[in-house]
Amino acid sequence: MTLPRSSEALDLKGLLPEQLRQLAVEMGEAAYRGDQLFAWVHGRGETCLESMSNLPLRLRRSLAEAGARVTRLHLLERRDSGTGMAVKFIFGDGGGGQFESVLILDGRRRTLCLSSQVGCPLDCSFCATGRMGFVRNLTAAQIVDQLLQVHASAAAEGLGRITNVVMMGMGEPLLNYDAVTTALRLIQRPGGASVGGRRITVSTAGYLPGIRRLAEDNLNVGLAISLNATTDEVREGLMPINRKWTIADLLEAARYYFDRQGRRVTFEYVLLRGVTDTEEDAVRLAELTAEVPCKINLIPYNELPPGDPEAPVFRRPGRKRIEAFRRRLESRTKRTVRLRESRGRDIDAACGQLYRRPT
Repeated sequence: MTLPRSSEALDLKGLLPEQLRQLAVEMGEAAYRGDQLFAWVHGRGETCLESMSNLPLRLRRSLAEAGARVTRLHLLERRDSGTGMAVKFIFGDGGGGQFESVLILDGRRRTLCLSSQVGCPLDCSFCATGRMGFVRNLTAAQIVDQLLQVHASAAAEGLGRITNVVMMGMGEPLLNYDAVTTALRLIQRPGGASVGGRRITVSTAGYLPGIRRLAEDNLNVGLAISLNATTDEVREGLMPINRKWTIADLLEAARYYFDRQGRRVTFEYVLLRGVTDTEEDAVRLAELTAEVPCKINLIPYNELPPGDPEAPVFRRPGRKRIEAFRRRLESRTKRTVRLRESRGRDIDAACGQLYRRPT
């Protein structure tokens, strides 16, 4: 395995255990010193090399001289939902970029929604993050640190460990593939967060090369594809990425993912009043997914906070219309259908609401 050499890549929090072992050997130490480094960084949350007391002083000095460090995001703000079921954490990277993570509390499940980018380049018309535009990719260390900090906060409050991770925050994860997959490998490792692949889901707007690459990888994580429409004409108006990869392309990619990974893809479908919530849409959705091993999540639209006056205005369907869509879909499909009630709407933490005005 090649050890990254840039100063940014020498953030120890973003290095895999085997890379840390290699680093220790290159500095004249036994390989197990790399395991000790991993335990300090991911198990104890330590950021100061000098405090890693079971490491030889010469190794700590060599690491410092090589520019190695353990960075930590700045927690700028925390917002708790009045429902007690969601908490939003707003982080800064020290360079002016801001992004958000959301902890969702549901029974014994503790799900953390992580961001992969500051902003997003895909410009989906119903998503607040798309209004930010693309600022930059997050590093593997910054993705992992969101989890480490939120886990520490939850543990301090007696909420228990993070049980599930979803890459559904700001950004398109598959456009930051290397950093995201490195972070997910770190998250799965024993001695750190130890969240298994069966409890991790990567969500994509439909970036086909990334889907195929993930299908061929050995991460063993779930995949969610944001479908959100049943015709290419409507989907293209909502999601410009459909101009390059159509609904038919996504259905084929979902079948390929199942064939390679043995895991059903989840299709996310946002219900927009008068746009995607008709009975005809429900029938088409059933027909489109009839031959694809999948699950279907229905997400009633979460209206966006005031912002760009020229941004498209969408509305959330009423409860009766939502239930009618679900009943119609369930009557026409054998696939598992779930109505996903988003948490944290009162703190702009629900699906599609994450937004930080560029500074």
